[in-house]
Amino acid sequence: MTQKTSTEANVQANPAGSAGSRAQRYKAVVVSVGFAILLILPTLDQWLNLSAGFKSTEKRILTPFPTFTFPRVQTFIAQFGLYYKENFGWRNALFYQYSQFKYKVLATSPLPEKVVMGKNGWFFPGNSVGQIVDQHRGIDIIRPDTLASIARNLSELQQQLAAQGAKLYVLVAPDSYTIYPENAPDNLQLKPQTSNFDRFKAYMAQHTNVPVVDVRDSLRAAKTERVIYCQTDTHWNDYGSMIASLGLAERVRQDFPKMPKPTRSDYSVTPFTGAGGDLVTMIALNREFIDSVSYKVTPAPYLRTRQTETTENIEVGLPTQRFVSKNSEAPKLLLIGDSFSFSMNQFIPGYFRETYIVRTHHFDRKLLSKERPNVVVLEIVERNIGMLGQL
Repeated sequence: MTQKTSTEANVQANPAGSAGSRAQRYKAVVVSVGFAILLILPTLDQWLNLSAGFKSTEKRILTPFPTFTFPRVQTFIAQFGLYYKENFGWRNALFYQYSQFKYKVLATSPLPEKVVMGKNGWFFPGNSVGQIVDQHRGIDIIRPDTLASIARNLSELQQQLAAQGAKLYVLVAPDSYTIYPENAPDNLQLKPQTSNFDRFKAYMAQHTNVPVVDVRDSLRAAKTERVIYCQTDTHWNDYGSMIASLGLAERVRQDFPKMPKPTRSDYSVTPFTGAGGDLVTMIALNREFIDSVSYKVTPAPYLRTRQTETTENIEVGLPTQRFVSKNSEAPKLLLIGDSFSFSMNQFIPGYFRETYIVRTHHFDRKLLSKERPNVVVLEIVERNIGMLGQL
């Protein structure tokens, strides 16, 4: 008779314990393999590009792979750490899933400091964009010394232009909070009674004679007829841009009567379904949300222009452009603007014989002697009014 070992005896005596031990070993193997896969997947993705279907939603250039230069080893390590943090495998796919969870399960913005989810399919820029939310809540009020600095800077520019026979105008592009406050979330508790725009406009009227072109009333009237701002983007749409351009041209024409008379009837408007804008793209919801309507706005033949120059502008990612029109008796325009001025390309140049548009946050005054414009327009979005003191 074969004698059983103590181990075999224990197994027969406690079969449940043996099964439990095997389950524990199996669980340990699964966890170990799964953990190893999680460690390997990011590297595999960088080699094989497995998550190519998920694109980066960031509005900036990600850190490139650093160049190793001996003996700067520590510098390379630091740069590589930053590169890997922004480019590791499955990063975009993970953010997409996170964004879907925040929106579909928690009904909140995945990046509330960058993007605010409003009502009726509207999205607004968050506080990381120039403290815009605090500005419209009446918390971040423009300082008196900032207003004084702006007034001095613009008055000096106006005097410089007057010496060469040119005039200065300031166009403020209203924030979407200003034009569509009813679509902002209720919890923001906006206080639209007196805005920084109002304070700036009043200060300029009291202390300078620099014309501030205020198109808010025109835009509010126009929004009763059509949607004039992008619902998923920070900007006005082409129709809103047309309304603002007409308002600007009308004000400048008071001083330069040989300009064509601005009128809406000179434009044909064709609506079409829009796309997802920069705000929803930033939070990877551009498939779920699109603008309900966009517009193709076509000027009358006599207002059409010819683009004669375009130069890449790395600072703001939008080109510097030159346009020439058929209106030879109209003045020459130099427009210094931001991204809101881009959609004005198709409208404003038609009212001037030549238009040079530079998108920048740093106005190079040498342009004045180089271009010799009759009209200089500074266009700036409402939330950045404070920057006019350093422009």
